[in-house]
Amino acid sequence: MGQQEVNLAAEDTAVDTNPITFTTGAAMKVLEFAEATEQPNDTSLRVYVQGGRTSYECGFRFDEPRENDVILPQEGFDLLVDGFSFHLLRGASVDFVDSVSGGGFSVDNPNEPDPSSDPLFARVQQFINEKVNPGVQTHGGHVTLLEVKEGIAYVELGGGCQGCGMVDVTLKHGIERMLKEQIPEIESVYDTTDHASGQNPYFTQGKGGSFNV
Repeated sequence: MGQQEVNLAAEDTAVDTNPITFTTGAAMKVLEFAEATEQPNDTSLRVYVQGGRTSYECGFRFDEPRENDVILPQEGFDLLVDGFSFHLLRGASVDFVDSVSGGGFSVDNPNEPDPSSDPLFARVQQFINEKVNPGVQTHGGHVTLLEVKEGIAYVELGGGCQGCGMVDVTLKHGIERMLKEQIPEIESVYDTTDHASGQNPYFTQGKGGSFNV
């Protein structure tokens, strides 16, 4: 399945009828930043979810379209959203708020979670905090739980885990195995991490290393 472009004027869009939008002020700031950083004229801005279940924090960066991206035309640029982030940000509005420190983008997201309403999420979060992160932190990594839905725990790996060549082993034979043993409601773990952008992976091809989970 390739990229999906959402036509805001179309009534029968197959992706969504309530996409992510930027205010005029926020769109102008994006174009200002693009010019200041000498981005190409056809540059696109990526928005993605980062952080945990208690809050859907967003990251922004200029990027190129990837397979399965949702493309949302804005005023003067295209907004790129991966499918998972689109699910969590659907219906959100992005504005730019000035402040004494320089200001920043503010996201009004109607999908903000209430972790207290999901006891299964709380159990998985506690397990990751107590059993998983102490191990991966020994080599500079950390695991963030994003969502638990229909028996699947969606996680994001950061630090030394991002881009690590042993990530599949860590997930399937470490995190997923232990989670399924301790919390039978969990059937699998899904990694949402952008491993291609990892800055300091603990283990890469030709680089020795060990891990504990």
